[in-house]
Amino acid sequence: MHDHCPVCGQPTEIEVGFYYGTGYVSYALTVAYFVSTFVAWKVLIGMTFDLDDNRIFYWMGTAIVTLLFMQPLLMRLSRSIWLGWFVSYNKNWKNEALEYNERMDHHRKEH
Repeated sequence: MHDHCPVCGQPTEIEVGFYYGTGYVSYALTVAYFVSTFVAWKVLIGMTFDLDDNRIFYWMGTAIVTLLFMQPLLMRLSRSIWLGWFVSYNKNWKNEALEYNERMDHHRKEH
């Protein structure tokens, strides 16, 4: 992730440990992914919970493998969602300077 937005210059490292909460967002996105793929698999392919029916295991394997490949995307998406919750949009960002507060990581500000 960039230290600053390449378009507006907004620092992306707001404060030390700012992105610890993205784990909760990533967890929610992962749960939503598993629920939606389960429903889609059940509707399109069908699934029973009989001991002879292995389709639930095929769904689990497919969902886990695709989730592993999607993890970099989910990480960036959860960081963007988290940043969007705490940084409000300024429609005059071209004309107004960014405000730095006491909680920002000043080491990164100097670069």
